Amino acid sequence: MRILGTVASSSREVPNAPTIGTATNVPSGRAYNNGRADVTFTAPSFNGGLPITSYTVTSSPGGFTGTGASSPISVTGLQSSTSYTFTVTATNGRGTGPASAASNSITATTVPQAPTIGTATAGNASATVTYTAGATGGAAVSAYTATSSPGSLTGSGASPITVSGLTNGTAYTFTVRATNANGQSLASAASNSVTPVVPGVSVTYLVVAGGGAGGGGAFYMFAACGGGGGAGGLLTSTASFTRGVAHTVTVGAGGPRAGTFQPGSNSVFSSITSSGGGIGIQNSPVGQTYNGGSGGGGAGGTGGTGTAGQGNNGGSGLSGGPAGGGGGAGAVGGTQSGANAGSGGIGISSSITGTATYYAGGGGGGAPTSYTSGAGGSGGGGSGGQGNGVTGSAATANTGGGGGGGGGYNGTNVSGGLGGSGIVIISYPTSAGLAAATTGSPTQTTVGANYVYKWTGSGSITFA
Repeated sequence: MRILGTVASSSREVPNAPTIGTATNVPSGRAYNNGRADVTFTAPSFNGGLPITSYTVTSSPGGFTGTGASSPISVTGLQSSTSYTFTVTATNGRGTGPASAASNSITATTVPQAPTIGTATAGNASATVTYTAGATGGAAVSAYTATSSPGSLTGSGASPITVSGLTNGTAYTFTVRATNANGQSLASAASNSVTPVVPGVSVTYLVVAGGGAGGGGAFYMFAACGGGGGAGGLLTSTASFTRGVAHTVTVGAGGPRAGTFQPGSNSVFSSITSSGGGIGIQNSPVGQTYNGGSGGGGAGGTGGTGTAGQGNNGGSGLSGGPAGGGGGAGAVGGTQSGANAGSGGIGISSSITGTATYYAGGGGGGAPTSYTSGAGGSGGGGSGGQGNGVTGSAATANTGGGGGGGGGYNGTNVSGGLGGSGIVIISYPTSAGLAAATTGSPTQTTVGANYVYKWTGSGSITFA
């Protein structure tokens, strides 16, 4: 006689399948790509004749597992934004039984992926920080936060983020974190180091140097005289200048005529230097050809070149009569024509916001070869010297005009004209701050939305 119960018992050595319950996503505080699900189940109705020692929950996809002695069991390591189902098996001393049915589907969510750091750019007591967003972790990102080191000062928003309240002169780096409903991501890598500073002031400047003296005249077989002095160099542009620092202003004098025949002096604003005009040739005998001094070229001579961008050569004289010096940037001195010596190069005009027009003038021309009459040509900013032993006329002050050439007659030695002194003018927006502190008594006006300062003597300016 067969014992049916014994046969049934021997065919069930492992437990039956548990009954699957509910899978639940557990997102709070979970690191990116380390999601968690809690899975419930009911123990099988038959344990195989031996106590159940453990239960194992397995994910699909991925095969991530969790083991425990009772329901619920947690499965970790789940990938963010991925959908999973789960099955459960029971194990006793004889082995592991069949899997349960699949659970409901859940999507694993975690904190966001750390952003990728971009570039930090310094401002005035602030910095902007760029970044590239990473994956959301399966839940919408609610904020991106940049944090400074040192100081832990923060700013939030879309890229770029502005972090304010920084200390000018202190170096900072920044990291960025993303936040969603599950928590905050890891920090990005640190940004480049930046040092906030007070921004510079955008200044438009006009810097004109002193003009060179005209050459002196002396008696030869025929009257002869020096060429006109070269024009002072001229520089104008816009540049940024540091606040809180004194920027010096030097206004170059025109070349003197009292026997020394010197070039004009440089004019300087901060580190911007405009070169003084060259001297005209003195004591020029008939039958030789001489040029005037270089415009903006320093000590002049025959055919000397001016400083690049600031002035050019004087013109060539004909039949022994020296011509005038060069004008400002781009201008060339004239040549002798007919009974008169060559005129100086035409001065180059320049103006900036709220100012009149000022010149870097060319030098006056020399006297003609006839010792009885004739006038030197007129230079920009000053008249040419007369023939008949008359001293060359001085150029107008604060124009950078070269001096006129002096005429020679019957053994009388005369001086060339005095070069015109330079000038420095600057303009900057009123929106840049309060009016600056100055020395040297410049003329200060407010024209529209600009402050305008004009120096005819040396001094300084400190931008607020």
